[in-house]
Amino acid sequence: MSLLIDWDRERWLYLPTAFPWHVYPDEDAWIDTITGAFVRAGWSAGEAGWLGDYVRGLRANNQGGAHRFAWLVDPRKLLLSVDVFDLPADPAATLHDLTGSDGTPVDTREPFVAEIVASGLGPGTRVERVIRVPRSTHETIGEPQEEVLMLVAWVFRSAEADVIVSVTHSEPAVLAAALPEVEQLIDTITPAPTGE
Repeated sequence: MSLLIDWDRERWLYLPTAFPWHVYPDEDAWIDTITGAFVRAGWSAGEAGWLGDYVRGLRANNQGGAHRFAWLVDPRKLLLSVDVFDLPADPAATLHDLTGSDGTPVDTREPFVAEIVASGLGPGTRVERVIRVPRSTHETIGEPQEEVLMLVAWVFRSAEADVIVSVTHSEPAVLAAALPEVEQLIDTITPAPTGE
């Protein structure tokens, strides 16, 4: 199934998976446009350079080919990216297969599972997990350190596709506060009309 996503361009930045994309011949031209807008809004050259590196990194580590969106209201205060996966329908895959909702030893508590409804995708399921993972962003001396991550996944299944939206953050309280913004983004997702 193809998806139509009518995201709020003042809040979210879509991270293209390949170039050329729209009017941008390559990644550098795209990043120059983004950072230029932030410089015009008062950001310093150093801040804009950091932002360019950040969005370049988000693109580079999108190994799953998701439709990825970055929260851009103020990245200095909240770094958040959301992945939208449009997968072929797999009736044999369980919710546990798609989200790990059955719990694993890394879960710090039982996963929370709730039925939800999105404006465009209809009925679905939201799974919230809080997990412990090895800290991978800092070098450590001695025993390996762990960090806590909150992972939230929204799953919408139909005969045509399994649509999975996911977001992760290292501060569960921060992510919990941002979930209404993520769900507003999810509400803009609809299946493309048949034949497109």
